[in-house]
Amino acid sequence: MINFNLTSIVNLVGFIFFVLILYKLLYKPFLDVVAKRKEIISKSLSDAEKAKLDSEKIKEDMEKEIKELKSTKDEKILQAEAQAKAIIDEAKKQALVEKERIILKAEQEASELKEKAALEIQSNVVRLAVSISAMILKEKVDIKANEELARRAMQALNNKGESL
Repeated sequence: MINFNLTSIVNLVGFIFFVLILYKLLYKPFLDVVAKRKEIISKSLSDAEKAKLDSEKIKEDMEKEIKELKSTKDEKILQAEAQAKAIIDEAKKQALVEKERIILKAEQEASELKEKAALEIQSNVVRLAVSISAMILKEKVDIKANEELARRAMQALNNKGESL
C-alpha cells in the first residue's frame, strides 16, 4: 500500500513549499496583472460607452440647434419679405402722391396759361374795338362809309383770328 517515509514527507513538504513560493512569486502577481488588465479593459469599455452616450447627446443637441436655426432662418426670410413688401408699398404710395402733386401743378399751370391767353385775347379785342371806334369816329358818318369800315374791321378781325 502506500508507504510514507521521511523522504516522502520531506518531498511533500518541499513540494508544498515550492507551490507556496510559486504562488507568492508567480501565480499571485499573474493574477494581479490579470485583475488589473481586466479592470483596465472594464474601465475602457465604460469610458467608450460614456463617450458613445456623450456623442449621441451632442448629436441630438446639434440636430435640435439645426432645427432651431432653420426655423429662425425661415422666420427671418418671412420678416425680410414682409419688410420688402412694406418698402415697396411705401414707395408706391410716395409715387402716387408725387404723381398727384405733378398733375395738380400741371393743371394749375394750364389754368394760369388759359387765364393769360383769355386776358390777352380780351386785351386784343378791347384794342381792336377801340381802334375800330376811332376809325368810325374819324370818318364821316354815312352809311356807305360805315359799311366799308365794318367790312374792313371784320377782315382785320378775321386776319388776326387766323394768326392766333
